[in-house]
Amino acid sequence: MGTREDELKELAGVLQLAIAKSRQLNLPTSAYILSMALIEVSQVLEGKSGDGKTSK
Repeated sequence: MGTREDELKELAGVLQLAIAKSRQLNLPTSAYILSMALIEVSQVLEGKSGDGKTSK
């Protein structure tokens, strides 16, 4: 359906890979920042699912 939703899902996947790589390289600060970004993307996706949740 929506291309924005597809793009957000793709972004979430890329963030998950980047988190794994940063942990593998022992870069905890990078992993933390990427994890926070993943949470933001996930929250937007949850808002799109129609459950009534919105972050703002």
